[in-house]
Amino acid sequence: MKTKLFIMVLSLCVFDAAFADTFRHKETGEEFYGFRSQKRSANKILVYHSEQKKMITLDPAEYEIIADSKGRRDNIVVVPIRQSEALISQAVAEQIAKAIVDASNTGPQFILLHIDNPGGRGEYMKLVAEAIQKTDNCPVVAFISGGTFGGAYSAAAALAMMCEAVYIAPNAAIGAVAPMTGSVTNAQYEANLKLYSPDGLMSYSAYVMGLTRKPHLRMIARAFVDKTVSVVEVIDADGKTHFVERENRQPTQTIQRTLAEGAARAAAGSDASATAPSPTEIIGRTLTLTSAEALRIGAADKIVSTIAEIAADRGVPNAKPTNAPDIDAIAKRFTAARNSIGRSLAYIQQLESEAATLEEQIAAVENQLRTATVRREVGQTRRPDIARRGRVGLPGAYDEYYYEAPQDDPRRQVRDGMGRRTDTLRNQRRITETERMTVEEPAANLEDLRREQAAVLRDLISEYRSVINQARRWPGSLPPDMPISVLESNMNSAAALLDSINQMTGGRRR
Repeated sequence: MKTKLFIMVLSLCVFDAAFADTFRHKETGEEFYGFRSQKRSANKILVYHSEQKKMITLDPAEYEIIADSKGRRDNIVVVPIRQSEALISQAVAEQIAKAIVDASNTGPQFILLHIDNPGGRGEYMKLVAEAIQKTDNCPVVAFISGGTFGGAYSAAAALAMMCEAVYIAPNAAIGAVAPMTGSVTNAQYEANLKLYSPDGLMSYSAYVMGLTRKPHLRMIARAFVDKTVSVVEVIDADGKTHFVERENRQPTQTIQRTLAEGAARAAAGSDASATAPSPTEIIGRTLTLTSAEALRIGAADKIVSTIAEIAADRGVPNAKPTNAPDIDAIAKRFTAARNSIGRSLAYIQQLESEAATLEEQIAAVENQLRTATVRREVGQTRRPDIARRGRVGLPGAYDEYYYEAPQDDPRRQVRDGMGRRTDTLRNQRRITETERMTVEEPAANLEDLRREQAAVLRDLISEYRSVINQARRWPGSLPPDMPISVLESNMNSAAALLDSINQMTGGRRR
């Protein structure tokens, strides 16, 4: 009960603000046109005065603020949420949030979120949601277009529900899980779910419900971020329509249709990777609304094909669209960093395999030297055995996070130890595994093996450090199940072993 009350109060507080365009002094009756910005100085706000053509400060308590379009500029600021990186990159999400706030301070007729996006992480969705929430000085509307991703899904769908109005293209959809086209393996589908519809989004259910513009659609908004929710459309005794979870339907409510059965929840304490749902367990079970269905239930306000139609519908047919800056540029930089990390992780996996092979070879030689009956020279000093290095294995299908590239795509190639290019990532790992060999006799010189091991460890440490630095600079560039702490642990264990080798061999330190 307390949670429901909090959600109602939050919704009223957030969305009852007017978009200020006409300012009338409460005592003198003097009026002027302009627009309010989000900038403040003490208890005063910064406002654009259209007649004086400059920004002025005023005390909002002294003015009656009337919502209309007088004094606003004749443009529409379009903020794109059409990049796959938009809600999986902190940097891109921060730029989108900044673009919304900055646009509101320039006084456009409205801000348009142009959405064609598969979803992403809850914490990055919240960055953009907070910008929408605080922008009470300018209308923010959504346009869900049917482009590359076919609409707005998961976290992107939740953002649309927070806008003042939602327009949707005829061929677009809004839902919990974005579809994947072409031939898709279960591993690829699982990686796609973890990336764009992660289980962690469920923890944002109450947050999304509280910020949804239309109270009767709160369960719909929840189903966008929680793919396990079952949603039914019911009619109660007085003929009113509601959307509820099937298990929470009241005896007086009659089910009209099922909108989502909901994906099965993972059993408590079970291995998430072992119980990952297959495409057949997701497709058709999670909430997906066509444009017509979204319009029918009120999740969309109108079906349109162009931004010009939206401008006309909002009474400003001559307003010119202008694009918010820098978002695409930052998305490209994030993609470049993400691809670089993908290549480095492939090289790390190769180096880890080489390091493990060398450990096995050294252990075998040391064991044979220890148990051999051959007489050794008097005065020879045995060096202590090097302790085995502990490490945490990287996720087996981490490369699915980056994508399945064509065989001739250079981004699928990584360097070998001599700086040469190798074959594709998958073949790289397969070759590394099949070429391992165990030394059965001390044919190799132990000191040579240790020097080779030191060289591999130096490369490994360097590569780990590069990935860690890039991952810190670009949050979201690592797979969700690969925290930086794992990379740091592996790097530190490699550094400890290298120090041990250097102390024994007198080699140069890292």
